[in-house]
Amino acid sequence: MILNGFKLPVLFCLLLAMAFTPLHAQNVLDDLEEEETIDTPVSGEQAPSLVSETIKVIAPSKKIFILTNENQSFSKGDYISLLLANKLVCRALIAKTTNEKLSGIKIVKIYNLPLWKQLNMGKEVLVLKGDDSYYTNKEKAPEKEKSSKKKKDDSKLQTDEDLFNSTSLSGNEDDLSMDENSKRLIKPDNLVSFNVGLIQGKDVDGSTKRYTQINAAWGYQLSDNIWGEANVGTNTIRDYPSTGLDTRLINITVKGKYTFSAPFYSYIQPYVGYQTILAQSPSAGVADANHTDQVALDNELQLVQDLKKSSVVFGVTILKRIVPGWFVRADFGTDIINGGLSIEF
Repeated sequence: MILNGFKLPVLFCLLLAMAFTPLHAQNVLDDLEEEETIDTPVSGEQAPSLVSETIKVIAPSKKIFILTNENQSFSKGDYISLLLANKLVCRALIAKTTNEKLSGIKIVKIYNLPLWKQLNMGKEVLVLKGDDSYYTNKEKAPEKEKSSKKKKDDSKLQTDEDLFNSTSLSGNEDDLSMDENSKRLIKPDNLVSFNVGLIQGKDVDGSTKRYTQINAAWGYQLSDNIWGEANVGTNTIRDYPSTGLDTRLINITVKGKYTFSAPFYSYIQPYVGYQTILAQSPSAGVADANHTDQVALDNELQLVQDLKKSSVVFGVTILKRIVPGWFVRADFGTDIINGGLSIEF
């Protein structure tokens, strides 16, 4: 009787457990699937704390930023998100920090392209360290973006190690070194230029004339934005000082420059310098069978001498960045009117 009395309750419990087991299993599967989607934010969830920092440097590729870390709220290896107007702009990883309260960050994801375009040097941004799901939950991506998240994108960084390997931070990638002085508008020390210009000289009748000259320049950054530059050029003047004779001009100029920032990734460099122009015509003033008039010979020597000069020069150089490391260059000065290309290294 006692056993029979227990059979009914036991049987009832077993049936009840079997009935709820499939329901529980289904909930587990649902939970696993939901892990791959963005959860709805919990009502009343407290917003994470944000700190305000300033963008100091943006690399030309916009992959690398140097950000202040005045609050010292993040360190190397931390993930952070940048916000404007309490909206997510981009996701980044701290790749380097310094004692000067600066951090080099590498951008790994852009959330909002219009806001991203507003980022520039000197801009104050809000920084969120760690998980940013509080904001991503409120700004759900379209369904097509959700599905694309499940596909591995080889063009994006997959692991933290990718940010520090030789492929990511060497070669043509932007330099994260913050040993460079941030006051420098052009970071590298060297600037080599190849140009074609118009240099002023004399014609055989004594009038002023400009001649096309190919020249090259090497500039070295002596101190922050202060440059020294050496320029050498040469050209040949045909039928000068007389028909059948040629004269070679050699232009040597040294300059001191100061760099100012200009719009559209450009720089202006006013300069002062000293120019020496040499003229060489070995056959000038030399008599031959068909050329014995001493007056004419002396005139040839004088015309060659007239091309020579040494003087102080003034002008301005304009540099316009076209791609990282390359500039279009123009010079407007009393020494030469020039145009060409420059390479920084």
